[in-house]
Amino acid sequence: MNPEQHTHRFPFELTGSRFRRAAPLLLALVAACNGQIGGPGGEDTGPGPGPGSGGVGEPESGQPPEDVLASPFCQTPQPGAAPLRRLSNDEYTNTLKDLFAGVPGVASTIDAAVATFPNEPESLGFRNNAAFLTVGSLVAQKYLDAAEQISAVAAKAPGLVSCDPAALGELECARDFIRTFGARAYRRPLTEAEVQSYEERFTAGADGYTFQDGIEWVVFSMLQSPNVLYRVELGKESAGDVTEPTPYEMASRLSYLLWQSQPDEELARAAAADELATPDQIEAQVRRMLADPKADRLFEYFDQWLDIDLLSGMTRDPAVYPDLVSGLPALLQEETRAFVMSVFADPGGSFGELLTADHSFVNGALARHYGVDGVSGDDFVRVDMPGRSGVLTQGMLLTRDKATRTSIVRRGLKVRTDLLCGLVPAPPNDVQLDLEGLGEGLSQRERLERHRTDPTCAGCHQMMDPIGVVFESFDAVGRSRTTDEDGKPVDTSSTIAYTRDADGPVANAAELGQRLAESEEARACYVLQNFRFFYGRDRTDADRCSMAALSVAFQESGYSLSELVVALTRTDAFRYRPVIHPERP
Repeated sequence: MNPEQHTHRFPFELTGSRFRRAAPLLLALVAACNGQIGGPGGEDTGPGPGPGSGGVGEPESGQPPEDVLASPFCQTPQPGAAPLRRLSNDEYTNTLKDLFAGVPGVASTIDAAVATFPNEPESLGFRNNAAFLTVGSLVAQKYLDAAEQISAVAAKAPGLVSCDPAALGELECARDFIRTFGARAYRRPLTEAEVQSYEERFTAGADGYTFQDGIEWVVFSMLQSPNVLYRVELGKESAGDVTEPTPYEMASRLSYLLWQSQPDEELARAAAADELATPDQIEAQVRRMLADPKADRLFEYFDQWLDIDLLSGMTRDPAVYPDLVSGLPALLQEETRAFVMSVFADPGGSFGELLTADHSFVNGALARHYGVDGVSGDDFVRVDMPGRSGVLTQGMLLTRDKATRTSIVRRGLKVRTDLLCGLVPAPPNDVQLDLEGLGEGLSQRERLERHRTDPTCAGCHQMMDPIGVVFESFDAVGRSRTTDEDGKPVDTSSTIAYTRDADGPVANAAELGQRLAESEEARACYVLQNFRFFYGRDRTDADRCSMAALSVAFQESGYSLSELVVALTRTDAFRYRPVIHPERP
């Protein structure tokens, strides 16, 4: 690859530190390789499934997933795309914290550095799509700054270097550190050439200075390596079109899927012993990893899918919503996280329970907010909440509301796009977005009904509004209500349309939740959303065997949330990767 073909450039001309002047230009390779190492991105950049389409198997033809798996196409591995993946900000944070675990002061330095990183672009509801995690000059600068800050703290902290340079000799001790720390940072053993390169870096950094300075130079350089910042996969050598990841690459696939971080010692040991080759070996590791506290990190999926992470930015007009409990957004975040974690932790915790449960989790403050009796203290405990419908009536409902009222349109849009994987086009540039002029004394529902009489608006709003109105019995801070912000009676009855199998009248949010829980379209969408997040890319036509396998596994498990994650590690997309032959046209 010719770096001159790429537009990314890095500001290494900055002065003020001998590290910046002498730093290796490793990040130049990162910029030059955006999305190119290890195969084409294969990204489906077109729109997602539209209303009424499915997300599994052959949605356009309606072919059952069992028939897809029995087709000739699926009789050989079909892994789909395997793009080069830069670590997301969350993955970077987790990886470095695990890398420097037990080294005092480093974790807080990592948090401070990552807090200055630019937010990742969002694609299809998630911020970890490989096609968009590129490295421009600003991102490169932030990586350089972070490496300088972290290495300076780590090199001076006890516990980073395990050997005694006075007893073993500085170069020999540095060599030992380079091999052990480097293997963890690179997520594979270093080659002899790489070890030699870092020895030279150590010698240059320590010359005229101290052993710690040399180690600082080594760490500073490693943290800018593409082998750290990217999940580089080349796969086993193969003359065919498909190969398997190497054992160390498989260890990283497992750890980043389940822990959003680097492999632990057990995964590294299994990779070294070539014990990550069979489905049984992989599943044994998956179940071990799901029982580890680090498995809590996979709830980043739910944070982004349900928009729980956006609740922190929620603001409400105190004139409309007076006397709210202090720190309400954080309480609402914790409610949904506690609920989701309880469902996921139960092997029988299902997709249906996620959408229909009439209980939730509250502490004393949130109980007062909801008017729930008998709960005090800071711990979140399970309480019955009749009329609720799982996550549909929790935090994810509120992130799109306005400061002074609920938003029927935005609530409906969330369900349509993220729970049904439908496509709702953006409104025309000349459309009237202000509903206030549609009549005096009308409720939001009534204004929208008039708005839908405009043919240019009806098509899209018919897909959103009838869904959004069923949630009107919950206000913009999550409390049950019978009248809206203007004191008008709330009417939640509606008729759902433009779905594959969930059309029909519904009386309220609980009925909608039940309808979605039993919908094959919604189940298929949930599988697709898992695919997009945990594989870091969208589905392509080449993934239809993997999608069908996930659909069958999801159904056979009783639609278990945790078993679907296990099934993600059994697909062709996870166990194989395409081979790129540069000599072929």
